[in-house]
Amino acid sequence: MNNYNNYAFIDGQNLDKSIKGQGWLIDYKKFRQFLTSRFAVKRVFYFIGYIEDYLPLYKDLRKNNYSMCFRKPVIDRDGNIKANVDSNLITHTLIKINNYDKAIIVAGDSDYYFLAKYLMRQDKLCQVLVPCKSKCPKIYKKNNKFRNYISYISRQKDILYKKK
Repeated sequence: MNNYNNYAFIDGQNLDKSIKGQGWLIDYKKFRQFLTSRFAVKRVFYFIGYIEDYLPLYKDLRKNNYSMCFRKPVIDRDGNIKANVDSNLITHTLIKINNYDKAIIVAGDSDYYFLAKYLMRQDKLCQVLVPCKSKCPKIYKKNNKFRNYISYISRQKDILYKKK
C-alpha cells in the first residue's frame, strides 16, 4: 500500500470530543504516523472551528503535517460552540477526489454516510475510522457492504494514547 496516494479527512471536533469522552487524549503525532503506516496517507486535512483558545493544538497539528481547514464557529443560546464542518469536509473530499487514490474519513457520526457510500461506489474509499464501536452509527452497521471499511480508533489506544 506504500505506493498509494491516500488522503485522510478528519472531523476534528468529532474526533477530539469522542476520544475525550472515552477518558483519554490522542497523540496527534502518533496518529499521523499511524495514518501513514497503516493506510499510506500522504495528506491529512483536519477540519475544525477556529477558536483562539486552541492555538497550541493548531500549532501542534501543523507541526505534525496536518493541513488545517478552519471554519468560523457559531455560539448557540446555551453558549455551546459549534463549527459545523461537515459540509466543508464533504465538499473538500469531493473537490480533491482526482488527487488521491483512496480516502480515509475520520468521524463518528452518520453525517458522512452518503459520502462514504459514494466513495465506496467509486472505488475511492479506503476506510471510515470511527472513534469507538459503541458510538458507531447504526446506519454503517446495517449496511453489510461497510463491514470491511469500518475501523475503530479506540482499538489503537495503546499506540495512540497521549501521555501527559
